[in-house]
Amino acid sequence: MLHRVPSWLVPASALVLAGLVLPRPSSPGTDAGPSTSTAAAQKKLAAAAPAAPELPIRIGEISFDEASGRYVAPLGDRRATLTLDPGLQDRLERALDTYRVPWGATVLIEPATGRILALAEHSRAEPGRRGLSLAALAPAASIFKLVTAAALLEQGTLPDEEVCYHGGKHRLAPKLLADDPRRDHRCVTLASAFGHSTNVVFAKLADRGLDAGRLRATAERFLFNTEIPFAHPVEISKADIPDDDFGFANTAAGFGGVKLSPLHAALLAAIVANEGVLVPPVIVDAVEGGPVPSAGDPRRVIEEPVAAELARMMRSTVTEGTARRAFARARGPLRSIPVAGKTGSLADAQPYRDYSWFVGYAPADRPQVAIATVVVNERLWHARAPTVAREALEAYFASHVASAKGGELRTAAAR
Repeated sequence: MLHRVPSWLVPASALVLAGLVLPRPSSPGTDAGPSTSTAAAQKKLAAAAPAAPELPIRIGEISFDEASGRYVAPLGDRRATLTLDPGLQDRLERALDTYRVPWGATVLIEPATGRILALAEHSRAEPGRRGLSLAALAPAASIFKLVTAAALLEQGTLPDEEVCYHGGKHRLAPKLLADDPRRDHRCVTLASAFGHSTNVVFAKLADRGLDAGRLRATAERFLFNTEIPFAHPVEISKADIPDDDFGFANTAAGFGGVKLSPLHAALLAAIVANEGVLVPPVIVDAVEGGPVPSAGDPRRVIEEPVAAELARMMRSTVTEGTARRAFARARGPLRSIPVAGKTGSLADAQPYRDYSWFVGYAPADRPQVAIATVVVNERLWHARAPTVAREALEAYFASHVASAKGGELRTAAAR
């Protein structure tokens, strides 16, 4: 069977895959200095980023090779076999097409290796549009709470620290940042606020424990405002973090001017899955008659204890938080597999567009795959990202179970 080549993967010119560099965090603000241990950890993280490889990797036009059943592309005078899984790529694109989403994309990546398994996308509103999986077309919304939570934990905020609040479900106002004993009747922890995406709690915690400089530095470590080298240009995910108190807190809660690409979103999940380590994304799997070029060395983004707390919070998103309903309907092997994730949603008024995200990984205790799905609806909703992501994970684990059983049968036959 001939799988169709994803049209965005056919470049007009040579594509470039360069090494990834994490910028040094900018200097923190002076109004509330971090603890000695936190400062030492941040200094260690800043010093860990290596230099980028000097020589880029250039691949040519991508095609499907029927003989091998793999995607391939020329690499200089040789041929490269790519990491894309044709079956998953096709199934995920057909799912987006079936839902008739105005815009949508799903990215699957192996956290431990950086191998890209799928870059699926579809647009009913703009049939000719390509590159959605690499475009920062959607507001990051509450996915940015991953960055804010990491920064808060690094500054000493405890996961079980309670904050009392009122309002702020759909939008924030400056007055909500101040405690109001007469109206603040609900109290939740940072961990609970993450799983249920309680915006005002994140805004209040950021207002108390962070500043714009620290949040910018953490965002840069998580690859915002910097290039993500890949085999096709990836649009920079810009995080505009203002200095004024309310603008900063509003952004920390997920309402600010922060954009995110699906590939970048999958890498955010992969960092947590890897206990705080970024493995650069790769698409070249093998090269005929030559070595596979390096995409860069893994590097630590956050310390293991911070990553462990983020992982716990992401698990609660699926077990009891904003993704619970979608994943309660899991089918096939995914029904018995724990999933960790974070949802995000935000709407633009003019023109009206509803953006929904799911970013996560599975299994939660032994990560094999990281995922990012974004769906952009107009006034008529077609699908939400958690549902599409759940189906993508169902497809991934169903194919892996089938492959494992096939391997067992072949082994038994050989005996």
